[in-house]
Amino acid sequence: MPAKPAASLDFQALILCGPGVSFNTFTSTPEEFPKALIPIANRPMIWYPLDWCHRMNITRITLITPPTSHAAITSALSLNPHLTSLPLPRADVLAPPNLSQNTGTAEILRLPEVQSIIAGHFLVLPCDLIADLPGESLIETWMVHVAGMVGSPAIPGGLGVWFPTKGGEQAVMGEETNFLITAQLPHPTVPSSSDSLRPDLAHVLYSSTTDTLNDITEAKKAFPLRHGLLRKHGKIRMLTTTRDAHIYLLPYWILDFINQNPRLDSLSEDVIGWWAKATWQDGLVPKLCLDSILAPSNRASDVPKADPSIKTDIQNDFNLESLSTTKISNLQTLPPTPSPSSSPTTKTNRAAKTTVPPFLSYLHPPSSPSKNQHIL
Repeated sequence: MPAKPAASLDFQALILCGPGVSFNTFTSTPEEFPKALIPIANRPMIWYPLDWCHRMNITRITLITPPTSHAAITSALSLNPHLTSLPLPRADVLAPPNLSQNTGTAEILRLPEVQSIIAGHFLVLPCDLIADLPGESLIETWMVHVAGMVGSPAIPGGLGVWFPTKGGEQAVMGEETNFLITAQLPHPTVPSSSDSLRPDLAHVLYSSTTDTLNDITEAKKAFPLRHGLLRKHGKIRMLTTTRDAHIYLLPYWILDFINQNPRLDSLSEDVIGWWAKATWQDGLVPKLCLDSILAPSNRASDVPKADPSIKTDIQNDFNLESLSTTKISNLQTLPPTPSPSSSPTTKTNRAAKTTVPPFLSYLHPPSSPSKNQHIL
């Protein structure tokens, strides 16, 4: 039996358990039988994302559900043999009183009851997730490419999962799709391993639904591209046959972004869509309050609230200079050389140039007999 993966940055998981409006044949009475409890292969639907989280050693799991489904889900967690057989600790159930079936996913994260339980970087999942994709691979990818490690930006970014709706065993005719504009990552110095997710990663530059794309092209008889996008990314890729799996690895600062932009309603189209555009459209940075959110003075918000004793500076415990085998002369004693950058005008311009961390997409390759990984 393979060893259980170690916890990565103490992630916590939020599983959104909606009432199942699209499954009204099965969930006409969500008070007794919510969508999360629909049996899939003789197991409740919620068992699959819970098992997926436990496999990557995420134990802080919260199920977010409308109050009408709270009693049924709580009872199932205590009585259903498949759910009680999962490792401890058991998942918590949160039912904010203002949560309804029409509440958007971004609005859910804006609820005070939800924000009070988020202590650091977190994972957002749907309750209908059935995936053979190793979750620990996603967390490792997030750590390496967007969480401030190995040449990645100091401020952590985000990672989402999309999958193709054509050209695979899971293809469904007429399935709702998303519109993505992406740019490839720089080529790595060292080739990726065969099981790495990096070949399928890309920078998200634009994200919406194909319905929104159709509305724009119908109104303007074309799809306009901004010059700023082409100046920053000369080579882009447009995808219209992918679908959002609603799996998001998000940094803690995204809560400030959602709070300061109350018009954002959906994670998929609004939060990720505007975040992606802000990485190349500089004018959006102050409009979305990203300059203040990502300011160094606010970086302390990335430290988990659950343990305020965590030290963010490793030099408090270790003398890194004494451990280094490379010695330099005392160049630090030389007086600083005046430069034009020290002028007040340049400092103001530099402060206004806020670097927005990227949001990356992992495009799950089409399933095949040789690589049988599915996301439903």
